Amino acid sequence: MRRRYFLILIACLLSLQAFAVASEDPPSSQSVEMIVWEHQNWAPNGGYKRLTIWHDGHSLVEVSPRALWFISQMNVQPKNGWTAVRQERHVMFVRKDIYSPEVARVKLQQALEAGIQFLETFRPGYRDGSGTRVVVQINGQQKETVIPMFMDADKGTANHKRFLAVSKILNGFDTDAYEIPSK
Repeated sequence: MRRRYFLILIACLLSLQAFAVASEDPPSSQSVEMIVWEHQNWAPNGGYKRLTIWHDGHSLVEVSPRALWFISQMNVQPKNGWTAVRQERHVMFVRKDIYSPEVARVKLQQALEAGIQFLETFRPGYRDGSGTRVVVQINGQQKETVIPMFMDADKGTANHKRFLAVSKILNGFDTDAYEIPSK
């Protein structure tokens, strides 16, 4: 009788382990429609630098400089390949298809393999600074996670290691979007 319960317990544990492993498998790049990797400045009127990659290979970068100097922003000129989108109180710079479709699809797949969809937020240990906004869209549903800057207590965790792996893949996109003409 004990042996029977023991075998049932082992079977249940193996089933749970198999389920946990299956749920950790990254979705294929075909099921993921889009990912967003956005660096945010959390200071008052802070800006952001956002990379969006779609499964079909399109990519987009948006740069919104800090808005503290919004009056002088109206004179800011986009660099070659960038478009300035002027809004009421600031200027946003946009660059489409920053990567070739092949490179964009590879980056999307690598980010999924590194676990972008498993990144988790945590309580920040500061009031301002910076963070990273992550969006993964699957079947029209978006999962958004905002990840604060990792402080010493949060470094070395599985979440931190995953964040570093995804950062290595997605960071480094061109954000040199504008110039201020000399007077």
